Amino acid sequence: MTNSTHVVVLSGEGQHSDPWHPLQETSAALAGVLGEENEVTVVTSLDDLGARIGSADVLAVNASADRAEPVPDDTAFGRLLDGFLGRGGGLLAMHSSAVAFPGLPAWRSALGGTWKPGTSFHPPIGRTLIRKSALPHPLTEGLDEFWIFDERYTDLDFEPDVRLSPLYTHTENGATHRLVWTRTVGESRVLYDALGHDVRSFEAPEHVELLRRAVRWLSPRRS
Repeated sequence: MTNSTHVVVLSGEGQHSDPWHPLQETSAALAGVLGEENEVTVVTSLDDLGARIGSADVLAVNASADRAEPVPDDTAFGRLLDGFLGRGGGLLAMHSSAVAFPGLPAWRSALGGTWKPGTSFHPPIGRTLIRKSALPHPLTEGLDEFWIFDERYTDLDFEPDVRLSPLYTHTENGATHRLVWTRTVGESRVLYDALGHDVRSFEAPEHVELLRRAVRWLSPRRS
């Protein structure tokens, strides 16, 4: 697999996790999906991330936070992220990563939208219909809306001057909310996927296909 895309999955632990998301399980499921076509390394500390990120083509962040204030690790992650995106690496951010690294400008800027305490919420987890947006995109070509058992993040807080390309949405309280979107940061591509609360999310074949396509699209090795 020496010529395959190298994906490093940062699986949150400790200050980069929360009591509600089984990150170890979802990181293993994500690694299993992506490992069918790529070389995948799962790390759980910033020291390990720092040692691996230099060879990574795609960084997948599956983390969270149960805090409102930053910690020193956040700043260290911001430096690694800036360097990674500065050389054109691709970023895949999963579900509760919209909650991760609170107060870190580099993270909010990279994603383009994050969870805002007191404003953002999600309806009860359950089987739900995810709708494809009308925006043409190679990641969704040939795919359609699909059913999945998951959470639907709602009323996320978006950067006002950041251009996002929504791929999938859901409807709540009569309004349409972005769930999966892409953007670019310099020469880097970014995809945020609000799905993935637990392993049932990876039982939806359409979600699995989207993630496989995402790595191909995100990788700087793309043709």
